[in-house]
Amino acid sequence: MIADSYFDLRTQLDAELTNLGAVLSDLGADGESIAIVDNLIASLKEPFVFVVVGEVNVGKSTFLNALFGQDFSRTGVMPTTDKILFFKYGPQHLVAPITSTLDEVQVPAEFLRDFHIVDTPGTNSIENEHQEITERFVPISDLVIFVFSAMNPWGASAWQFLDKVHKHWMRNVIFVIQQCDLRSPEEMSVILDYMGQLSQQRYGRDFPIFPVSAKKAYLARSSGIDRQRLMDESGFHGLEKHISTLVGQNTTRLNKLASTIRIAKQLLDQLHQRIDATVQNAIRASALVQELQTERELQIDRTLKKIIPALDATERDYQESSLHVAGLAEDALATKRAFRAEADDVEIQTSGNKAQSLDHRLFQDLQHRTGDRWRQVGIILEEDYLQYERFLHAQGRGSLFPADDKLPTESDPEIRRLFSAHIDSTIRRFVLGLKLDEAIEPGLIAARRRARWVPWLAVPTLLGIGAAWYFEGLLGAGITAAAGLLVVGAAFLIAQAALNTARRNLFDRLEEAVQPLRQMMHEQVKLDVETLFSRFLPILGPAQEQAVQREQLMHLQTERLQKMAADLAQVERQLRASVC
Repeated sequence: MIADSYFDLRTQLDAELTNLGAVLSDLGADGESIAIVDNLIASLKEPFVFVVVGEVNVGKSTFLNALFGQDFSRTGVMPTTDKILFFKYGPQHLVAPITSTLDEVQVPAEFLRDFHIVDTPGTNSIENEHQEITERFVPISDLVIFVFSAMNPWGASAWQFLDKVHKHWMRNVIFVIQQCDLRSPEEMSVILDYMGQLSQQRYGRDFPIFPVSAKKAYLARSSGIDRQRLMDESGFHGLEKHISTLVGQNTTRLNKLASTIRIAKQLLDQLHQRIDATVQNAIRASALVQELQTERELQIDRTLKKIIPALDATERDYQESSLHVAGLAEDALATKRAFRAEADDVEIQTSGNKAQSLDHRLFQDLQHRTGDRWRQVGIILEEDYLQYERFLHAQGRGSLFPADDKLPTESDPEIRRLFSAHIDSTIRRFVLGLKLDEAIEPGLIAARRRARWVPWLAVPTLLGIGAAWYFEGLLGAGITAAAGLLVVGAAFLIAQAALNTARRNLFDRLEEAVQPLRQMMHEQVKLDVETLFSRFLPILGPAQEQAVQREQLMHLQTERLQKMAADLAQVERQLRASVC
């Protein structure tokens, strides 16, 4: 078809401009840049204007149908009036009067998207429209086609019209001799010589002249029979080649393409700069968040190191509390309690005469010794939290927080309360886990069981002494008494051994619990500190992810722009080649 190479080039450029507009929209560019691209796309689609001049019955309609391969001017579609007809694309056929001498005709023919056709009326009325055609359409036309009939190429009206065309526009004029298949080659040769001589005489120049058979060309394009032969005989190859050259070498259009490419490249350069700046901002934002993350972790380490002395002191406090509770347990493990008749529970009488278990007494003593210290640790924890919060707001002002963000001045008082509650809970769980009462209770029960033997051994001993006295005298009674005392003493020693075993169990359990206490306290403190500083993760985590995603997105956009720049450069090279 006509000017395929030019339209391919324009289509490529249109696609690149569309991609450019999409990138601008994706990046939230200003409305002015987007409007520029839209205007460039619209200007690219500006159709070529062909003015067709000819008398009645010269075959203009058939010629146009053959030229564009569509029957857009068939009978019933092309109005049969003496008006100028301006054909353009429309979704449905429509005739709209513009002036008393001009009608706009919309036809759903695809080629009319790229070519607007101005068709002139017949011979008798053309004189009246010469002025409007030459003033309105010839100056904006890309090609003026004078159609003559090979049966009567001598009509004067077309030549009279050409007389009114300014010399500047004559460079776009061509002659088409229609219906040449109705003449012999010799006759066509005479006609061509005559028209060439007449052009030289009247205008001092030669116009391109193309003898054609529009009927054969249209049949070649619309039927499936012997197309190549019909097209070769129609003479349309030379005509189409010439028109394609005029269209493809149109200086104004080529300059517009070149200007469009230049503006698109400028917009691409601006986008590159903008994306580069965005990438750098994203890199800085990512580095800032990483710095804040690192500082958060360092602050956790610093805070934990500050708490180590408190753990050491708590370990010492526990040892002192253990000694104190072990001393208090001596009363519960006293020998006299093993020989009591009643089986009372393992309890320690306080100054208030309220019985308390060993576990409860150890918890109270340890809590009393460590309470103030851990409350001070809670204050340290609160201060470190507030210090980091201020650092975060100061460093993140304008990125993570508003530019006018104020530094925090007060931290959450709930920090200390929760921390103290967790420490008390940890100490309680630790002490209850020792089960000190259970540690001494088996020994005390065993001692009591053995102590019950003594009264029962006293009666047989006394009876034995009496019998020995009666039968053996004083010596026998003494020996029997000594033996009885040995048995009673043995029972006493057995009970005392059970109590000593209970004491050792208690002391061993208290001593072995030193490291578990430190471990439990350290784990609880670490959990509280990490949990406290994890409050900043909902700020830092999404910010880090957003910065990374932004950087990746900008890199993808950069690759997209680089491809567009390469494609534009390719279109520009093709444009330069077409000009050459």
